[in-house]
Amino acid sequence: MPFVDTLDGGAVQRTRRRLLRWGRKHFRPFAWRSETDPWLTFVAEFLLQRTRAAQVEPVFLEIRENLPTAEALAEGGLPSLRSITDRLGLHRRGPMLLDIAVEVSARGGCPPETMDELTNFTGVGAYTAAAWLSLHRGKRAVIIDANVCRWLSRMTGLPYNRDPRGLRWVQDLADRLTPPRAFRDFNYAVLDFTMTICTPRDPACSTCPLRSDCRQGGAADGSSSAPA
Repeated sequence: MPFVDTLDGGAVQRTRRRLLRWGRKHFRPFAWRSETDPWLTFVAEFLLQRTRAAQVEPVFLEIRENLPTAEALAEGGLPSLRSITDRLGLHRRGPMLLDIAVEVSARGGCPPETMDELTNFTGVGAYTAAAWLSLHRGKRAVIIDANVCRWLSRMTGLPYNRDPRGLRWVQDLADRLTPPRAFRDFNYAVLDFTMTICTPRDPACSTCPLRSDCRQGGAADGSSSAPA
C-alpha cells in the first residue's frame, strides 16, 4: 500500500492535534528539556541514543556540574568523562563524545547546526541530529527511530521489521505528520507517547488518544483488524 493511502489528510490533522494536546498535558520535564546551552543539549541527545531517559538524567546532571562546556570536557580527558559515562553501560560512548568535544571546542564550543555536519561526527546518526535540531535549535526536523516505526506500523498495519533505516514509507509518513511550526512540541509528544502509551509490549490502547485512527487500537474495539 503506498504511504499516501495509509492516513488521509483528515487523519493526519487529527493525529497532529491529538498528539500535541496529549503531549502538552503529559510532558516529562527532564533536565535537558529546559536547558538552553547548545553544547549541553547536544550532549544530552548524544547520551540518549538507545538509552532510557531515567538512566541518562543523573549522568547529564553530573556532566553539567563538572564538565559543562566542550572545552572543559576536552581538557578533562577520557578518565574524567568515562568515570561518568561508563555507568550507562555503553563504554564506546565516552571516547566518541570526547572526540566530538575536541572538535567542537576548536570551532568555538557550539556544535554545527546542519544535518550533514552533525552526522559527520562519529556516533551521531540522523535521529540524534534531528532530535537536537528540532528540540533545541528551532529547526524543523523529523525524528525517526524504532519507537516511531513501531507506532506508525500499528497505526497503518504496514510492517517495519524493527529497523527504521531505509523505510521510505515511514520517512514519508513521519514527515507528513510533523507540523511546519509546532514541530518541537510535536516531537516531544511523539517521544513521550511512544515511551509511555505505544510501548513495545502491552501498549495502553485503552487510554491512547489516537485509538480511533489506529489499525491495532481499533482492533481492540473490534472495529478494525490489527497487523500481524
